[in-house]
Amino acid sequence: MAIGKKLGVDESSVRRGLTAIEYRRHLLPFDKPERYEFDLDSPIEVKGDAMVVADFHIPLYDPVWTNRMIATAREKGLTTLVIGGDFFNFDSLSQYDPKQTDAGLEREWYEGLAVMRVLLESFERIVYVWGNHDARMHKSLGYRMRFATAMQMVFGKLGVEALEKIQFTNLDHCIIWSGEEKWLVCHPASYSRVPLNTARAIAAKEGCNVITAHSHHCAVGYAPNGIHVVAEAGGLFDRDKTKYLQRSTTFPTWQRGYGYLIDGRLTMISPGWSLE
Repeated sequence: MAIGKKLGVDESSVRRGLTAIEYRRHLLPFDKPERYEFDLDSPIEVKGDAMVVADFHIPLYDPVWTNRMIATAREKGLTTLVIGGDFFNFDSLSQYDPKQTDAGLEREWYEGLAVMRVLLESFERIVYVWGNHDARMHKSLGYRMRFATAMQMVFGKLGVEALEKIQFTNLDHCIIWSGEEKWLVCHPASYSRVPLNTARAIAAKEGCNVITAHSHHCAVGYAPNGIHVVAEAGGLFDRDKTKYLQRSTTFPTWQRGYGYLIDGRLTMISPGWSLE
């Protein structure tokens, strides 16, 4: 009735008008779609061939294997690098004990900048995926800025030209389209002692090839459907430099490794083997 009084018509006219526009009081309105919109990130997509690495854990990384990866990329003509998370270790920003004092934040930052400068000499594009160790930075800032913004701040000393070549994503994954194949590169929170368990579960869910970081396993196999390929990327860390690995543990031994995609096919290289 209030509507009718405001418009100067009777209640039945108002009801007819509402019926004509299919208004239903018991249903939610859809005439303002922005009401249901949210600022969600979309995965970065790489079209073409790429080098795929993860888990440097700088400053506890292996320069010999990092250089080997760079040499492989240059030999194969790969100009895109996907870093699947945990470029930094950020041990000093974690809640865990013991702290490795000789791998503190200042040394880590300078070494991370030095490594990134070298990578930018060989790669025209670097995609930097969220990693749980990297995320310690924006967590320590109380989440007052998003992950990508925090990492831009960390690498700011490299300059604008360098930052334009690095794409940071707030997501824990990106997509590579190599040849006709879709590859999901991700840094999942899930961990399994059994190599490829997590990668197989993600491949079954996503219906594509999958390369996972985080586990520090280096392995290749098939998804449950026997079609898609799954892999764990190993890492460019140096376990012999890592203090907390001196403790007794039943976790599997970390394995170095890296991989690359050319024409949809994955090649993985690790100290004990390579698979093409």
